[in-house]
Amino acid sequence: MQYESEIQKALSAINKDGGIITVPTDTTYGLICKVGDLKAVDRIYEIKRRDISKPLIILGGKAESLWRWTKQQNAALMLLAEKFWPGPLTLVVQASDLVPKEIMAGKCTIGLRVPNHPICQSLLNQLPSGSAASTSANLSGAGAPKTIADVRNQIGLQVDYILEDCGQSPNGTESTVLDISGPTPNVLRAGELNSDLILEALRNP
Repeated sequence: MQYESEIQKALSAINKDGGIITVPTDTTYGLICKVGDLKAVDRIYEIKRRDISKPLIILGGKAESLWRWTKQQNAALMLLAEKFWPGPLTLVVQASDLVPKEIMAGKCTIGLRVPNHPICQSLLNQLPSGSAASTSANLSGAGAPKTIADVRNQIGLQVDYILEDCGQSPNGTESTVLDISGPTPNVLRAGELNSDLILEALRNP
């Protein structure tokens, strides 16, 4: 694959104890680390100056890599995953016992997403779990990082590797976040994907 050497450098960095890297996704640049690397999780919160009451999410290279992180494999999740992944939709679901409490911020749910970006997908698929803990690569409260310059201006050299866009830049609009952990779907954040399209898909599967 083109850009494989850059992906391998990024993988080497994230596989170190406490390793954090910056990657492009289809929406914004993101910070990622291995889900179970709690030293790296702590570093992400410190680097972003992020309130510990705000959870991280888990990105997967493909949907199948994310099922281990939820005990909720119901019709709504499967339908939305099939229709809108890969893409700019984060689904908040009931977390499985495998999700570290440190990334859930005291909740019993976790956000899952498959980004529509070939470089990000390739990197995630080469991690042991095919997935990673993630959040946007900006200081908390600042604008979404859509360029490498945004990342460097806000995060600087605090990460172990910055994987550049390699031909496909993020569009700069954050993903839509839909909570389907309860009986009624709830849009937590309006984003790139039109919320009406999502809710219509649930009404008319």
